[in-house]
Amino acid sequence: MRKLLLVTCLLAASAGPAAARPSIDDDAAFLGAGAPPAAPEEQPAGPGDTAAGDDAAFLQGGGAPPPPIEAPAEDPELALVEDPNEAYFLVGIRSHVLFVPDFLIEAFGLEHFETVIGWALGPEFTYRRNGLDIVASVWWGSYPVDTWTREDGDPESETEIIKSTLGLVWITAEFLSGYEFEPWVSLIYGGGFGIGIKTGEVTRDEAYREGGDWVACDGPGQPPAHADYCEVSGGDYGPIPEKADGIWPVYPMITGKIGARFKPLRNLVITPEFGVGMPELFTLGLRVNYMF
Repeated sequence: MRKLLLVTCLLAASAGPAAARPSIDDDAAFLGAGAPPAAPEEQPAGPGDTAAGDDAAFLQGGGAPPPPIEAPAEDPELALVEDPNEAYFLVGIRSHVLFVPDFLIEAFGLEHFETVIGWALGPEFTYRRNGLDIVASVWWGSYPVDTWTREDGDPESETEIIKSTLGLVWITAEFLSGYEFEPWVSLIYGGGFGIGIKTGEVTRDEAYREGGDWVACDGPGQPPAHADYCEVSGGDYGPIPEKADGIWPVYPMITGKIGARFKPLRNLVITPEFGVGMPELFTLGLRVNYMF
């Protein structure tokens, strides 16, 4: 009996280690020589995940890039703001209408004189800094007149006809400042001075009545039927000579102005203005300039 138990124990001891040791096939499978391990199960992409195929397509140029981020729109009024420490230059054109009312002319002792209306046009150049404009200009003014007149208290036979083709080439300088309400609109005010060189002439002729109109005499005593109006001696006929009765070769000018300065665009300035001065008594003008 003891011998049988001993044999049984020996057999169990020899079989136990062989069953616990891994086989050669198991070692080869572990080292990768056998079938590959099963791939992990794919998880569905969430709403915030980017698919790998999309990334590859973008990197290889096959997909559209994301849209760029747009900059905020610039306030258009900021483009109109001027730096007070920076100098600006403007070139443009100026024009105005001048008028002298008849009642003001007649206040100088004349029985009749028609309102004088003329106009002016020319280029200008402006230097601007810190809200101050220095304007230099060369322009031409026309002062047409065609009216009959006589002094207060004179008889009808003293009536004369005044005609003017007078023009003046002006060289002027103006200094204009103002108050800015908004970058695009300002009140302006200031003044200027200059000299004008005369062109054209003024004629003065004795006149007689024909129907309801006054007609200039042909000369002293002409026509004979109106010799009492067309004086032979003491009458005036033809152009008024220079340096006589206020007809000078050169005229001085002084003027004051008030107006509005509109700047609808960065480089465009439009200025309507009203002026008072001598010899142009009242003016309504418009200036248009390009600023750079």
